[in-house]
Amino acid sequence: MENNAVKKDNRKALPKYLLILLAAAIFGGFMGFAAGWVGHDNISEVIAAAVADGLTAAAPWALLVTSVVSLGLILWLYRSAKALFTGWDGEDDATMDRADEKLNWALLLTAAQLVLDMFFFAVAESGGSPLGGIVGVLFFIVSAFTLVFAQQKIVDLTRRMNPEKKGSVYDVKFKKKWFESCDEAEQKQIGQAAYKAFNVVSTACPILWAALLLLSYAFNFDLLMPVFVVCLLWLLLQVSYCLECIRLAKRK
Repeated sequence: MENNAVKKDNRKALPKYLLILLAAAIFGGFMGFAAGWVGHDNISEVIAAAVADGLTAAAPWALLVTSVVSLGLILWLYRSAKALFTGWDGEDDATMDRADEKLNWALLLTAAQLVLDMFFFAVAESGGSPLGGIVGVLFFIVSAFTLVFAQQKIVDLTRRMNPEKKGSVYDVKFKKKWFESCDEAEQKQIGQAAYKAFNVVSTACPILWAALLLLSYAFNFDLLMPVFVVCLLWLLLQVSYCLECIRLAKRK
């Protein structure tokens, strides 16, 4: 009976799977032809040069603008959460939930801004003017240290709101200590969030791989390095997730 159910599920899912593969093949062929056409007559070189020059010139100032905006939002979220906690009567759980949500959004902004800082810093140092490179270094250092300090303040406030929490952002084992101090429900939420992130990245990696492959037909860049980086990250994600599942299954 179980074997019949397996076969039935496969027969039901296979046509849709083959249809998706066919559509992907047609789309890939069209995009490959378009990319090859763009690669002729130096069109791609003109586009690439314009984009590179614009990004390089704008990178230091984009780093500054995004940092100021993000830090302003982080400060507003932190103060809002602190005000909710300060005025908490000790009974209304909804108030604490709103404060936790604001702190979570603040942490998300710090993580996102740090990635943007690294991107704009790399662009600014990749071939811009010496002045732009120096400005990029200064903005990057100031923004990075400010973001770490913001994370420390957010974690400290979270610990005051939840005295059972442990760990300092300056501790190299902070994540381990923080996870161990969470209760069972919180650890389950962390696991669910990790699984969701795993699925998102697992979907994004093949899309990024295909995009880099197609772009290599149009733009004159070495395909080996970007494909290597994407595949390495994809491999690390898959292997680390599967090994952890195996370890947890053995412990269970």
